[in-house]
Amino acid sequence: MAERASAPPPPATIVVIIQAFTTFEAEDGGEDIQWSMGDDLQIEVAPTLTFKDFALKVKEIKGIPLIRMKFMLRSGEIKESKWEKNLRQIGIYDKGKVRLEPTTPLCWQWEPIEYYWEKTVEALIENCDPKLGCSLAHLKEKVPLPPTMKTVKLVSFIRKYPDIFQMEVNTSSSDATWISINKDYDLPTWV
Repeated sequence: MAERASAPPPPATIVVIIQAFTTFEAEDGGEDIQWSMGDDLQIEVAPTLTFKDFALKVKEIKGIPLIRMKFMLRSGEIKESKWEKNLRQIGIYDKGKVRLEPTTPLCWQWEPIEYYWEKTVEALIENCDPKLGCSLAHLKEKVPLPPTMKTVKLVSFIRKYPDIFQMEVNTSSSDATWISINKDYDLPTWV
């Protein structure tokens, strides 16, 4: 009589990937915009952990109140009534992705504000010609500021980094601002 192969035991721990997104209305009245709030967070937990304990772990790591978090799977939102079930019962397995959204758009930040500043500076450098520079209008078109910085004007933001960006302003025309990478640590110029 042939022996049946037994199923492998469940893993002792699984890695859950949390992706933070927020949705907000487009300024032009178009489709709502989905915005990734930062890098994914990977947490190693036991698959038998209740979802409530998992949510508390996220709260502990990121400092976001539970009442301000909305967890989503592909099948939809994970309602609080299911939080007493373990991760496997909810449908979260190893390398499973859980989407996390604020209950109100932008009521919390996934990363510190410095993270968004660094990403914006990287995007500005990437979109500015290293030899010739580019116009401020070009950068406004190519590098939208993250929603967490919606009260900041791009020109004000660029002025925070005189060691990185050289700004040349034509005082006779308000639209003639030229931005280049500041290789020689020059001071801002008004012509």
